[in-house]
Amino acid sequence: MVDLAGGEGRNALWFAGRGWETENVEFSKVALEKYLERAKSLNVSGLSHATHSDAKTAQFQLEPSLLLICYLQLPWDELRQALDNALSQLKAGVIFGVWHSLSNVTEGYGGPPTPELNVDPESLRVWAKANDLDASVEERRREVLTPEGPRQAIDVQLRASV
Repeated sequence: MVDLAGGEGRNALWFAGRGWETENVEFSKVALEKYLERAKSLNVSGLSHATHSDAKTAQFQLEPSLLLICYLQLPWDELRQALDNALSQLKAGVIFGVWHSLSNVTEGYGGPPTPELNVDPESLRVWAKANDLDASVEERRREVLTPEGPRQAIDVQLRASV
């Protein structure tokens, strides 16, 4: 599996701990160093690969059957470029992505306050259809505990089969 823009690799490490060969693609060298240190401490370094790259142009080391994208915050044109690049490297398998929804800016809690860094579900639907993907795009609400009490965050999820 490939975790695109995986930060310190929490998701990739979880999968590696269950026997998956994983790759964390990340722009931050510091985050990748932490990922590799944690992989070593968890005894999964043989299953854990690190790629230092921008999400829009990354060349994966693995040929994934699962592509995971969690909260990659880019303006739509750049996010679409990252999705296109990743899709071109996924021969068969599943894409699962989650982002802060555009509606979260006005109706939800948390996430980027600027609309351009939040994802419009319709843009994802159009992208999936243009790429002939069997896809589901849904908005999901989740409770977030804040100092002021519980609030609702609104995410958009993409599940697509290639």
